[in-house]
Amino acid sequence: MPWYRLTRRQIGAGLAQHLSGRKLRILDAGGGNGLDSLPLAAQGHDVLIVDYSAAMLADAQTQAATRGLQGQLQVQQAELSGIDELLKGETFDAVLCHNVIQYLDDAPALLRQLAAALRPGGLLSLVSMNRYSAVYAALLLRNDVKAARAGIGAHAAHTVIFDAPLIVYSAAEAAAMLAQAGLAVTADYGLLCITAYWREDERKHDPAVYAQLEELELALMDQEPYKSLARSFQVIAHKR
Repeated sequence: MPWYRLTRRQIGAGLAQHLSGRKLRILDAGGGNGLDSLPLAAQGHDVLIVDYSAAMLADAQTQAATRGLQGQLQVQQAELSGIDELLKGETFDAVLCHNVIQYLDDAPALLRQLAAALRPGGLLSLVSMNRYSAVYAALLLRNDVKAARAGIGAHAAHTVIFDAPLIVYSAAEAAAMLAQAGLAVTADYGLLCITAYWREDERKHDPAVYAQLEELELALMDQEPYKSLARSFQVIAHKR
């Protein structure tokens, strides 16, 4: 779907602003089938995906093989709650934690473990749903005025895709958790600042319209107030 492709494009653009040109060892924590980390493997980086889903990891391996990236990809099936024991002191130049913390009861605990897995100067990229978007999504996407009112200030949400409860944060709240884990926040970006609320989904499939939306979203993603109202956010932090 174009909105998912656009999100991947923005995440990649955010990472590109902060990753060095040298070959890196990258951990994709909860990375599933590697949508965000396989492009980094294609750039020559070494990637380890840790995820609880064997099916998702198998898909990542299949995609890597199709693209000739087997040498750049490793996978490990495991729950993230014990990732420090799994890694046994192994460290990385960069860690991705994308669309994971909203499913956790104790997000700060995982972020502390991921921070410990970073080498000095290493980068952590955190992506999650933006709680400020709940009001806009309820009214503009679902025409639900009552849900929009209930969404003001709420941290509890629900995902239809996985039929599961969520705990949602703002970029500032996520940045505070990263700071508590000992990381220095470098930047934050909005993902789907406006496209997520535009209901003309059929038009988004038009290549010409998609190109215009991509240009618009890349221009908005680091600009206030647009990034604070985006559907999701990306926070970049470094280990001191």
